[in-house]
Amino acid sequence: MTDRCIHVLFAVATYFCLSRVQLQRLCFESDRTGRVTRRRLQALVQQKLLNRHRAEVRYANSAPAGSVYYPSEKGNQFLAEHTGDDAYLLTPTQCPQAHHIMHALAESDTHITFDAALAAQDRVQCGGFLNEWDVCNKDEQNPERRFRLYTLLQENPRLICAPDAAFLLTLACQSSSFSKIFYVEQDRGTTGAFQMAARKHKGFAQLYQRQLHRRHFPETNVETFTVLGIAHNDRRRDALRRAFKGKDGSDLWKFASAIELTSDTFLFEPIWYPVDGDPMPLVNLEQLKTVGRAS
Repeated sequence: MTDRCIHVLFAVATYFCLSRVQLQRLCFESDRTGRVTRRRLQALVQQKLLNRHRAEVRYANSAPAGSVYYPSEKGNQFLAEHTGDDAYLLTPTQCPQAHHIMHALAESDTHITFDAALAAQDRVQCGGFLNEWDVCNKDEQNPERRFRLYTLLQENPRLICAPDAAFLLTLACQSSSFSKIFYVEQDRGTTGAFQMAARKHKGFAQLYQRQLHRRHFPETNVETFTVLGIAHNDRRRDALRRAFKGKDGSDLWKFASAIELTSDTFLFEPIWYPVDGDPMPLVNLEQLKTVGRAS
């Protein structure tokens, strides 16, 4: 097992669903043709250390269709033994649904960009990142008490809140520190903006009113949270802003275009738009405000 193969297993455990293009960028930067990447991935699949789903999908900025890779039980066992951290045993191993693969790859791109933004600075820290398949309370010994981001709020009429991802940001400010939860909603424009708003706004509004977000990251000491709606372009971003305006909990939302979302802009540049008003950074350092407070 080479260091680069172990790096692949860590990457897949972190981001869950990755294309060959994404893995090549993360783990095989010097591989210009992709031949080395394909050979290493094939070896890991043959050893059952990695799962592969053959799918007719097109990756962003790439013409050919291909396969996606996701964690395997044997790979998780290797990582648990390699690190001494049994939490890797709870890494999800279910195959991504075929019709959601492009959405899953977009989520991975956002997570990769977020990690790169964190690594490029030392002013804020991340207290954890959860995707929609992760177990939130991995320290819980009783399996029946474990839960994910998916929250059933009401049986009849049925109301749920099912974020694509969540993370906790902490900012130290003079003698205090503030830790706030951010939820991610990755939008690819497959449904109408008003349909998306109608489907999503009530769940997050109820999550806030009942303060149930605290169960995802009990370390938070900020009462509210922010939902980051990431659209595939600026026109869709603005359409979502119009669709959410006036809805319950609309003040919880900020929207950005994936085109503008880079490691340089994610945290400190004014690319996040409320439903009404000027864009703002995710973290406002100039005014020394808490992570996520309205700028």
